[in-house]
Amino acid sequence: MLLGCATDTGLMRDTNEDACFADRQCLAVADGMGGHNAGEVAAGIAIRTVASYCGQWDSGDDVDVAACIAAANWGVLEASRSSESLAGMGTTLTVAAVRKGVLHLGHVGDSRAYLVRGDVVSQLTTDHSVVGELVRSGLITPEEAETHPQRHAITRALGFCDRLDIDTRERCVAPGDVILLSTDGFHDVIGAQEMAAVVSTAEGPQDACALLVGLACARGGHDNITVAMGTIEESDIGWA
Repeated sequence: MLLGCATDTGLMRDTNEDACFADRQCLAVADGMGGHNAGEVAAGIAIRTVASYCGQWDSGDDVDVAACIAAANWGVLEASRSSESLAGMGTTLTVAAVRKGVLHLGHVGDSRAYLVRGDVVSQLTTDHSVVGELVRSGLITPEEAETHPQRHAITRALGFCDRLDIDTRERCVAPGDVILLSTDGFHDVIGAQEMAAVVSTAEGPQDACALLVGLACARGGHDNITVAMGTIEESDIGWA
């Protein structure tokens, strides 16, 4: 894949507790939480775990995003239990890897994955959040969710339980498809058609990520903002 990622503190926060990864046919974003910058530590542990697993997948092992996320969860748990200052920290994590034309996707939390195919944008993940559950149950509309007072309350995250419920899926991809991962500071303010418009005009994934993060900052930058992106090439269909 042609890869890119960008992250920004935004305009309302003092620190950036997001983290991202884009290398070796893999993408990941994490949105940390916890006092005294512990969220930054949790997100960093998650992303370093992804980087380690991507290296293993390069050597020919099967792609197992669930095992990767479970290992990241244990890393966050062990760190939080070893230090009082890190107790209670956690993070979301969304991971995407492409091998032989198949997208392997896993996630926990409300960071998202999208597929951009031409001018059509499909959300590939469901938010593990209070409002996400309310929308899926039909109690509120997607429009109401955008301004709901609990829209940032998540129901699943790394770092809080030994056995983590991880969503995974696989999907065939084709040359020209774009995989886009984001934290809520981005997709709370940027719509699907805006994503597609920037992707179609940017000079590659890194340029698109920078433009999209800049656009989210211009919308107020109320939270940390992170985007990771990969464009599928012909060679990815036979990558081993």
